[in-house]
Amino acid sequence: MHKYKTHVTYKGRQARRGPSEDILARLISGVFSSETGPVTIAIGGPGGTGKSTFSAKLAALLDDCTILRLDDYKTPRHIRKGRNLFGAHPDANQMDLAAEHISLIKKNTPFDKPVYNSVTGQADKTEPFEPRRFNILDGEISTYRDFRDDVDFSIFIDSDYKTQLATRTTRDIVSRQYTWDKAIETFLQSNLREFTMYGAESKNWADVHIYCKEDYTLFIESVARELYEHFESLLNESLSAVDLTGLVVPVTTPFDENDKIDKRMFIEHLDMLAAQGVKRILVNGTTAEFFSMTQDERKVCLKLAREYFPGVIMFHAGCSSFKQTMIEAKWGRQYGADAIVCIVPYYMAGIDKTGIVDYFNALEKAIDIPLILYNFPKHTGNSLDADMIARIKHFGMKDSSGDLSLVSATENYYMGGDEKILAAYGKGACGFVSARANAFAPLLVEMEAALVRNDESVQPLQDKITNLKENTAGPNGIARLKYAVAAQLKGYPERVRLPLVELSDAEKIIMDKAIKMCKSYLIANR
Repeated sequence: MHKYKTHVTYKGRQARRGPSEDILARLISGVFSSETGPVTIAIGGPGGTGKSTFSAKLAALLDDCTILRLDDYKTPRHIRKGRNLFGAHPDANQMDLAAEHISLIKKNTPFDKPVYNSVTGQADKTEPFEPRRFNILDGEISTYRDFRDDVDFSIFIDSDYKTQLATRTTRDIVSRQYTWDKAIETFLQSNLREFTMYGAESKNWADVHIYCKEDYTLFIESVARELYEHFESLLNESLSAVDLTGLVVPVTTPFDENDKIDKRMFIEHLDMLAAQGVKRILVNGTTAEFFSMTQDERKVCLKLAREYFPGVIMFHAGCSSFKQTMIEAKWGRQYGADAIVCIVPYYMAGIDKTGIVDYFNALEKAIDIPLILYNFPKHTGNSLDADMIARIKHFGMKDSSGDLSLVSATENYYMGGDEKILAAYGKGACGFVSARANAFAPLLVEMEAALVRNDESVQPLQDKITNLKENTAGPNGIARLKYAVAAQLKGYPERVRLPLVELSDAEKIIMDKAIKMCKSYLIANR
C-alpha cells in the first residue's frame, strides 16, 4: 500500500511556460521513461473542478495515451435514487468492476468497459478498451483507496466550494437538464457530504495537487517531495529553452457585430499564424487596440492565447494607471506569458525622466519574467533615451521610434518598423515586431529565416516588405490589416473600435492590390 506523501508547496512559476497539463505531461514522460508496461494516471477530486477537461488536454500531450472515464461505472440511477446515493459515494459506483478493469490495464489486457447512458440512467452497453502506454483514469473516484495499488501516478484537483457550486449550477442545468433544486441537492450531497467522507483523504497520497481557481485556471499547488527535484530541473530546462528572439506578431483583436471579442475567430487566427510558422506573438499591443479594450477583455485575450497558441507569448500590460499596469503585469505571469511588454507612461507628455525610470524599475521588481520596454513616442509623448534605458533593469526593448541609435542601448532590441528590419539587425537587433505578419505571415517568417542564414535573399525580402508596408500603412493601418486577415480567414470580422474607422472603398482597392502582390510573390518563390 502506498504511504501518505509529504508535499512541497509550489508557487506557480510554471505559469511562465503555460498550462499545468503541459508541465505535467513532461514530468510524467520523464518519470516513466524507463517503464515498459502500461502506466496508470488517476485524476481525481470533487465534482466541478475541471477534471475531464484537464484529462483530455493531458492525454493530447502524452504519447500513446487513452482515457478510461470512471463515470461510466455508475450503478443504475434507480438504485442510487432509492438509496439516496450520489456520484461520489462508493456504493453509487461499480467499484469492484472498476478495480478489476484497472488491474487488467496494468496487465496490458484488453476488456469491454461499460458505457453509461444518461438517458436511461444505466450502463446498457459496452465497448472495447485497449490499454496504451499511458492510461488516464478520469473521475472523482479515481484516487479512492480502492484503486491505489494499481495507480502509478495520481493528480488531485481541488477548488473552493463556490467554484464547485458554480459548475454544478451551470453544467448540470445546461448539459444535464437538471432543475435548479436538483443541481443544488447534487452539490450538497455529492460534493459536501459524500466526497468529503470518502474522497477527500485521497489528497494525502496524490503525487500532485492542482488548484482550480474561480475562473477555471489551473495551477500546480504542490508536488510530492520525491518528485520536486525532477520537477524543478525539468522546469528550469524548459525556461532556459524559451527563445524570445526573432519575429514577433502583435495579433489583432477581432470584434463581432455586437462589438464583443470574437473568441472563435481569435483562436482561428492564432491557429493560422502557428500553421504559417509564427513562433512568437504579442497580445494586447497597439495593433490589438488595447487602448479601446476593458481590463476583462485584455485578460480574456491573454488566457485564450496561452491556451491555443503553442509558441512564445509576450503580453502587453501598459495602462494609463500604474496600479492597473502592475495588476495586468501580474496577470501575465499568472496566466502563462513568457515576457511582459510595457509601453512608456502616456497622456502626461514630457514628464520627468526619473519618474519613467522609477515606473519601470518598480514594475520589473514585481514580476519574475522578462520585462520588455515599449518605446513609442508618437503615441505616448514620452521617449526613452540611452541614459534612461541604462538605469532601468530590463530584458529588452521594442522600439517603434525608428531611432536605430538605441539598438546598442539595450541587450535585446526589437525593431518596431518593418522597413528597417535589415538595418536594425545590421546594428545588432535580436528581433522584430511586425503587425503586417497578421495577414502576410509567410513573407515575414521567410525574412526571419533569411536573417538567421544571413544569405543574399535578405535584401530582396526587405525590399518586398518595405513595399508591402507602403501599401498597408497609414491612419487606418489596423483596419487595413483586419481587412487583409479577413481575406484569408473566412468569417474574420473587419470591425475596428472607435475612434478608429472602417476602410473606405478606395482603401480596400489598395489593400486588394497589396494582397495580390504578396500572393504572387509567395507563389513565385515556392
